Amino acid sequence: MKTFTRYGIEFAFAKGAIYCMEAVFLDIETSNNHAEDPKDLRTWISSIQVLFNGKYYLFRYPEELIKWFEGLYKKLKLYPSKKFKKKLIIYIHNASYDLSYLIPYINMLPDFDYSNQGIIEGPNKFLSYVRGSLEFRCSYILSGMSLEKWSKEMNIEHKKQVGLYDYDKVIYPDQELTDKEQIYDKYDVLAMQECLAKQMEYHGDNLTTIPFSATSYIRRTLRRSCNNDKYYRNEYFYDNRLNAELYDYMLKSYAGGMTHNNRFYRDTVIEAGKEYEFINNEFIFVNIIGHRDFKSHYPSQMTCYDFPLGQPQLIYKSDMGFYMTIGEILSWYPTFSSMSVIRFYNAELKDYRISMPFMQFSKCYEARFNSKMLDNGRVLYASGEWIMFLDNLTLKILSEQYDLEYEVLESWRMLNKPLPDCIIKVIDKYFKGKSDKKNLVHNLTEEFGKLDPKTIEAEFELMQDKKGLNSIYGCTATNPLRDQFEVTDKVEFLLKQSYNDLDSIHEGLTKYYKGRNNFLAYQVGVWVTAAARYELYEYIKAIGYNKCLYCDTDSIFYIKDEETEAAIEALNAEKKRKAHKIILDNGKEEYYDEFTPEPDCLAFKGLHSKCYGVVTEKGLELTIAGVPARTLVDIKDGELIYVTREEELAQGEKDPVKALDHLSNGFEFKINAGVSALYIGAEGFESPRIPQVIEIDGHVIHTAGGCVIRKLDKKVIRDVDFNIKFNENYQEGFDIDSML
Repeated sequence: MKTFTRYGIEFAFAKGAIYCMEAVFLDIETSNNHAEDPKDLRTWISSIQVLFNGKYYLFRYPEELIKWFEGLYKKLKLYPSKKFKKKLIIYIHNASYDLSYLIPYINMLPDFDYSNQGIIEGPNKFLSYVRGSLEFRCSYILSGMSLEKWSKEMNIEHKKQVGLYDYDKVIYPDQELTDKEQIYDKYDVLAMQECLAKQMEYHGDNLTTIPFSATSYIRRTLRRSCNNDKYYRNEYFYDNRLNAELYDYMLKSYAGGMTHNNRFYRDTVIEAGKEYEFINNEFIFVNIIGHRDFKSHYPSQMTCYDFPLGQPQLIYKSDMGFYMTIGEILSWYPTFSSMSVIRFYNAELKDYRISMPFMQFSKCYEARFNSKMLDNGRVLYASGEWIMFLDNLTLKILSEQYDLEYEVLESWRMLNKPLPDCIIKVIDKYFKGKSDKKNLVHNLTEEFGKLDPKTIEAEFELMQDKKGLNSIYGCTATNPLRDQFEVTDKVEFLLKQSYNDLDSIHEGLTKYYKGRNNFLAYQVGVWVTAAARYELYEYIKAIGYNKCLYCDTDSIFYIKDEETEAAIEALNAEKKRKAHKIILDNGKEEYYDEFTPEPDCLAFKGLHSKCYGVVTEKGLELTIAGVPARTLVDIKDGELIYVTREEELAQGEKDPVKALDHLSNGFEFKINAGVSALYIGAEGFESPRIPQVIEIDGHVIHTAGGCVIRKLDKKVIRDVDFNIKFNENYQEGFDIDSML
């Protein structure tokens, strides 16, 4: 790589451009007038922190930052030459937030008509933003974590400061900042710089090679491995390419993990040592509550099972003059996987005892229902017409759980193959690395303690392998065709490229499969989650619908007894006979695809998906989507004082089981209530986002508006999300239509 130096700063020629090899680290603090009415709300930048080439700058007005950038343009000669573009990379943690304030000012700088605004994936959703020679990137997307967590994981000197800044305080740019506020401001950019430096060193990167996102690291590793296999591109990518229709079907069929709460135990504390009615005088005694999860669930699917990697074949279409049945489609497996388009007219659970129904209401397209009954977004019963796009594994679950009246409209199949060695060896590398480093951390902690530098460094390397392993599936499930936006000078987001019809999808896929940087088949990601859901379903059946309390993607809480444990271990043994394994540094075998026990629970209560609590030997533990784990409420003698969601739910109750029972419909979290985001212009909500000078309480404010983070007054717990009523009287043979 050819380099040169200007004013002591290194520049490099790479990728058809001249890169400044020193990044700018930028952060802003904002304030607002806390008006209740969004139209009266005003927000502004109260300070701007910049770190570049070892020098720290503190600005109070956005125009000062723009003037500084103009000076850099001249000093570093960032204006383009006839042959080369030039790049100065600016990192911002949570760039989408800061850019909501800065873009109207940044756009005052020259853009040289590059016709490239970076990667904008939605309104106020920036992977990068380009203006002239300036390329703004998001270090939050790069790290995948908050700056506080990133700086702790990297174990840097200047860690993100917490608690020194009062976000409720109104700070005007003409007011002097306190010493604590100035320390807080400075440490943000110092932490970014030190974290990035350590991350680049670990991965062997510089500013010309560093990727945009956390997932991109593992994508790069996979690409290198696949490129080294001369057969890979044709056999596992290009030859099995999807056409526009099949891609559209797979996109509509794709779903994440199965998350559900047993409706028969909903809103009930299930406590060890007590008996409970499951349904219709069927009682079950709870000795203890078990909890298991899968070891590396998605990587296990990728290493232990086959995937649809043959050329897609259209086997059936409704105009072919004969009828296709679900049974015929399922008979193709395991030789083939299939993707089918099916119109349903009726669906009803075969047995009302099925407490974990898998048919997703959100996956019902072109729906015209006469009647329906849902359990937290899952279909118990429905009649009318709707279309679903189903892989064979999900279709098998539905055929086992439901009586179905249907018509197959179209069905495709693809030959199943194991993933190639060039992908498996990357998965093995990170799986082995995670296991080996976990053992190393354990040994170092026992010998030297948790705070010893050797232990801390091993912990850091363990986290890198964990992130790498978890990112592999994400690479395969990334939609290859994503909408792109552009932004106007008034911060209006316009759709630049969309894929909303078959013609645009066909054009996009043609480019995707021809692109030399592209190498992953989208169908792999679709089937990874389908296989994971099917495996979860197998264990739900082994445990029993009357004993499953809650499931979430790769884990199950259940009523534990000898019979259940025997059923689980029998299924584990069956899986182990087929499972992939690696040999660790200590010589031991480590298997994928194990359903392993977690600490038992003394009590469980769930309301719906992502809303439950348990009591373990450690006490009360809650998982509630939208409710922060803790909220900072005070600082005393330099110590940060938090209130956890468990403490707030307990309301002083010392008995954790009684405290758990507070989790019910209508409970209000007022401390751990979360936040909302509102984008406003210079003169309030729905006003233009253009630079203006306004006066507030005698202070002159320079603002173009931005994103206001508002603390919610309360977070109300609801019995069932989606606000869909569940009728507990549903049972076999009941006239459901009369109840709706």
